[in-house]
Amino acid sequence: MTTRSTAVHASPMLHVFEQDGGWHWGITIPRAAGSGFKLIAYSETTFDAEVEARRDGSRVLENLPDDAALAFVS
Repeated sequence: MTTRSTAVHASPMLHVFEQDGGWHWGITIPRAAGSGFKLIAYSETTFDAEVEARRDGSRVLENLPDDAALAFVS
């Protein structure tokens, strides 16, 4: 018999995207209920290039405490 875990793995994920003529980043975790993702951090700065946004977002992601995502799971 196989059982399936209903626990949500809350590993934060970096997303980099272009919007309104500039580059931005967001960090998300999977929603505990339903589907989709929950935004837990985002850039307030608009970057001129994708690489700049990715570098800044990666720095933030790497500096999140290991259990930071758990604070947002509900």
